[in-house]
Parts: sequence; C-alpha cells; structure tokens
Amino acid sequence: MPKETYFSLPEEKRMRVYQACKLEFETHSFHDAKIMHIVKALDIPRGSFYQYFEDLTDCYFYVLSQETTEIHEIFMNLIRQYSLEESLERYKFLLVDELLHGERASLYRYRFLDWNYELDQAWSERMISSIEKEQKDNAAIQVLKAVVHDLIYRLFSKNWDKKSFIDHYDSEISVVLNGINALTKVEK
Repeated sequence: MPKETYFSLPEEKRMRVYQACKLEFETHSFHDAKIMHIVKALDIPRGSFYQYFEDLTDCYFYVLSQETTEIHEIFMNLIRQYSLEESLERYKFLLVDELLHGERASLYRYRFLDWNYELDQAWSERMISSIEKEQKDNAAIQVLKAVVHDLIYRLFSKNWDKKSFIDHYDSEISVVLNGINALTKVEK
C-alpha cells in the first residue's frame, strides 16, 4: 500500500500520481514497467516516487487493487441477489465486456499475461483485502475463481473473441456447477 506521504498529498496531485502509475501499467507489463517512466511523466525526482511507494511492486499492487476490486465486488453483489447459476450467467457478459472493451482492458491483459509465481506470492503477502479474506475460506469461491481466472488468461493468450470466451465459459462453468461425474459415465 502507498505510504502516508502519498495519502497526504492534495487530492489533485494524488490523482496525477495515481493516473501516471495506472498509465504505466496499462501500457507496459509489470516486468516491462519502469519507475523512470512514471517519474518522467510526472516531472518529479525519482526519490519522490519512493516517498509515495516502497517500490514498483507496491505501486503495481495498489493500482491493481483499486482497479480490479469493482469487478470482484460485482460478482459478490450478484451472488447476494441471485442464485449462483443466475449470478454466473449475468457475470459472464459483464466480465467479457469489461475485459475486451472496458477502460481497464489493457490493464487486465497485462495482469493476466504477465502474472507469475513471484507476483502471486508477493500479492498474497502484501495485499489480502477483506473480500479475499472472505473468499479464502470458501472452497466454492476458490474453485470458481480458479476457473474464471484461467478463462481470462486464455481469453488474452489465445486472443478469443466474445463468442469464444462465452462458449468456453458456459462449458466450464457447467462442469463446475454440475460436477464431472454428472457429465461423464464412469464405469467400474
């Protein structure tokens, strides 16, 4: 999370810093992103960046937490209002539209194509949000999250269009909801 210095900035300057950081991660993968780009865009000394964030990873995780929370909250709100099946049905359209055409599409693309074990471990250590704490103990949510995150990864890595994503989503969510045994006949 950003340092107190960041949160003490006047709103306008804090938003300028945030937008420069966000733009860096929308235009570069984490592994290609550079603090140099951010400070150049802001016309500030490199040391100022470190007054706001511990390092580039801290900055990246903050941007991700701010930008991706909404899409997770949408799903959790759907679950509170509708059955699981109805929630998943509604979510797929919101999800694919956001991933392909939303203002955060490039941020998601870089996040899913560049994520690795080290980032995952660092995220777990630094950024466990209240939503994630709630989900961590829920096995059903963890399975759905794994399936949906894999679908998102394949959307980007295989350059699926909307129809391809929805077809795969429907097929794989059906397996989750109905179980593997319901879809295959296992003979002993």
